[in-house]
Parts: sequence; structure tokens; C-alpha cells
Amino acid sequence: MKTRRAAICLQVLIFIISLAILGFTEPGYSQTAKTNVIKWRGQTGFPTTIAPYGPFGQGNTGIFASGKQWSDWLTHRTGGRLVIEWREPGSVFPVTETDNAVSQGVVQISFSYGGWYSGRIPETDIETGGIFFWEDESQLYECLHKYGLFQALQKVYAKRNLFWIPHHLGSIVNIGTTFPAPTPESLKGKKIRTLGIWGDYIAMLGATPVSIPWGDVYMAAKLGTIDGWCAGVGSMEELKLKEVAKGLVVTPVVSQGMSNMIINKSAYDALPKDIQEILQKEAPHMTYVASTHWHNQCLWVIRHAKENYKVDLFNWSAKDADRVTQLAADKIYPKIAAKSPSCAEHMEIVKKQMRDYARIK
Repeated sequence: MKTRRAAICLQVLIFIISLAILGFTEPGYSQTAKTNVIKWRGQTGFPTTIAPYGPFGQGNTGIFASGKQWSDWLTHRTGGRLVIEWREPGSVFPVTETDNAVSQGVVQISFSYGGWYSGRIPETDIETGGIFFWEDESQLYECLHKYGLFQALQKVYAKRNLFWIPHHLGSIVNIGTTFPAPTPESLKGKKIRTLGIWGDYIAMLGATPVSIPWGDVYMAAKLGTIDGWCAGVGSMEELKLKEVAKGLVVTPVVSQGMSNMIINKSAYDALPKDIQEILQKEAPHMTYVASTHWHNQCLWVIRHAKENYKVDLFNWSAKDADRVTQLAADKIYPKIAAKSPSCAEHMEIVKKQMRDYARIK
């Protein structure tokens, strides 16, 4: 009996050792992985703590929630070998210096937005969606991976020692107003807070672009210093702009652009080859999945503002939408293309897709 028991114990011991050698002691992890964890320090450009609202609980509100979903997926996908420790916006460097800081290795990664450093990388005007480039996330995804914009933007960032991964926002960028805006002509003579390329769009409609700090928009709208703002609709909830808004232009959507994950190229090159392949071949597609998280929040915000704060939703007619889209192509797109040879190349990619869908001439 003792001999048999000893034999069984020996077999169990051999089995456990075998599992340990094969890396099956914990799901998704290997002994090698557990002893060689790569920890990256990252700074997000978006706050990690936004007060929960609607059906979205703590930690699941705001744009960062989709970035956290992506980074958690990456840790799981690499078997725990790559872990990102996120810092708050501005805690390590100003968000406007994100490209420089990551390129220099201050942090290894940032969840960022190209518009913050468009002065140094003008191609971000295309990356962030321009004006009317894409009607929804599926068109953006197709432009990246069928029309070649993904490879084109990666080349631009690589020149700055950055490995670029698009992060689809699923955002709905449009114009909030303190006045009725049933047509594009409604904006003539109005003062609209905006920034960057969106300012060109506001000016194109005959309104005046106004630059004020984002945190001042609520009081400026309440006091009548501005008549509206051009931004993602999530601001209706997060800045409480639903309390001062009278209207929201829902369609056409001004921009379906991207944020991004930018990685220090040297840090990327130092990774094991299989993790490099995950970041190159799988991670860009996972961001498309994560974008649904933020998009659904935007849809909830619109409905909530209408039902509970009596914000009027304006959908411009198809004729008006087509007219202002073509006007943007005629007046704004050439300005974007003229900023650099790469901008010209990228604009041709975007216009090719738009023409294929008969959205511009």
C-alpha cells in the first residue's frame, strides 16, 4: 500500500512539474513570462477618473475607458509579459509635448490625440478626421486598412522615433449651440468655441471661431460670451454643457477621427518578436472593438440631453450635408494637403475613398 501511494505521489509530482515547464500552472501565463515582465510607464492624455453616468459605472466612463480596455487586452494577450502603468494627463509632461516626450523615452507609451501637436506633425489633421472625412467608424477602419492610410501614418510617426497605433474613438464630434441651428446658415455671425482644423470649418459656415480654455466653455456659453462650441458630444455630460445648450447638430458628423497609442520606437524594437507582431498585426484592430465603448456613451449623452434637458437635436438635410461636405473639400482640403508632401499623399487617400462612395466630386 505504501509503495502504491508513493508511486501515485511520484506520478502527481511529475505531472505538476510537467505543467510548470509547459507554462500551464496559471491560465495565460508561463513561468518565463512571470519572471520576465516588461513594465512600461505611460501617460494618458485623457483623465482616468470621470464620474459615472447613465449605465456606465466607475472606471467605464470617458475616453480613457476604451484605452484601458485596450491596454488590459494587451496585457492578457501577451500572457502578462507586457504591463502598462498609466499616469494622469500632465503628471509627467504637458499633453502638448506628448510626441516629443515619448520620442525621447520619458515614457514608453502614451494614449494621445494628434491634434495636440499638429504644429509639429501636420499629418495629424488627417489622422484626427479632418472635416467630414468619414461618416462612421467603419469607413475610417476601411480607409486605414483597405486604402492604405494605416501604413502611411505609421511612416510619418516612425520618422520621429515613434511606433503609431490608431485608436478609434467612435466619437461624435459636432456643434453644440445656445440657439436653434436647423441649417448651416443658422451659424452665420455666431461665435463658436473651437480649435485647429475645426476652426476652418466654423469660419467656412460664416461663424467666428473663438479660442478659450476648455474649462471656461460652460460659463462663456452661460454668459453669452460664445454662442456654441464644436467638440465631441461627451462634453455635454462631462462639462455639464447640457445645462446651457439649447441645441445640438447631430448630422452631419463633423469628424470621426482617431486618438492614438504612440510608443517609443526603441522600446518597441526591444520587445520580443512575438509581442512586436501583436502590436503590429492585432492591436490596431482591437482599437476598433474598443471604440464601441465610447461611441455608445456618446449616443447615451445625446438621448439624455434631449429627454432630460430638452436640448433640440438638429439633423441637417441630406442636401445641406452634401453641400457643406463638397464645400469643405473645395475650401479646406487643399489647405491640409499643402502643409507637407505627406499631407498631400494622405489627402489623396481620403479623397479616393470619398469619391468611391460618391460623397465628393
